[in-house]
Amino acid sequence: MVKTPRPFFKAGWRLTGLTFAAVALFLALGAWQLRRAGEKQALLDLQQRQLQRPAIRLQGEETLAELGRYRKVIVTGIWDPDHQILLDSRTYRGKVGYEVLTPLETGGGKVILINRGWVPLGGTRERLPDIRIERKKVTIRGRTDRFPRMGMQLQGMRAPSPGWPSVVQELVPEVIAGRMNKHVFDFQIKMDEDLPDGYVRQWRLDYIKPERHIGYALQWFIFAAIALGLWLWFGFKRARENVTGD
Repeated sequence: MVKTPRPFFKAGWRLTGLTFAAVALFLALGAWQLRRAGEKQALLDLQQRQLQRPAIRLQGEETLAELGRYRKVIVTGIWDPDHQILLDSRTYRGKVGYEVLTPLETGGGKVILINRGWVPLGGTRERLPDIRIERKKVTIRGRTDRFPRMGMQLQGMRAPSPGWPSVVQELVPEVIAGRMNKHVFDFQIKMDEDLPDGYVRQWRLDYIKPERHIGYALQWFIFAAIALGLWLWFGFKRARENVTGD
């Protein structure tokens, strides 16, 4: 009588399916963290390259696509103190507040939104911070950037509050242009830290840590290895137990 060969590995289809699903998930999460690390390193590299370039004086026709983020610029115009915007849900050292965006009239019905920095939230949201500024001609130095985007899109977050200053969570230039009846450039200028009329301004990206995401990726890859190792251990152990039982 010919004996059927004993399986040297026996994990079961259910456990195998669960294990490979978990491994696939852990590997996908690890790969995502590596992509995040690459994206943040690319931002740091872009900022470094842009800050090494000389500042350019804006002529009034530029777009963010032409300039790129973090480009050093100089622009002259007149403060518009009557149509200021408070960008909501901005944080600084763990505290919630606003970033103050003040229109700078550059002529021809065009305005650039100048980010004058962060201010803390008052006692209540009904009590807005005092951001008054004199209407005067100024020359602003700063760096270009896109307007912040929220991770989760909620209804009404792009709608500015009535009146001025207007509060908005996610600023869309076209919406503000409609409110002001003026052309609004598709980028903001983050005003240099040494200029007057500003608030808290720490524009460098030193807080971005690509190595943190690499550490997270390593953790997910270790979880995948552990799951696979446990599956192998259980499969071999179960096969040995069946042989012993016979």
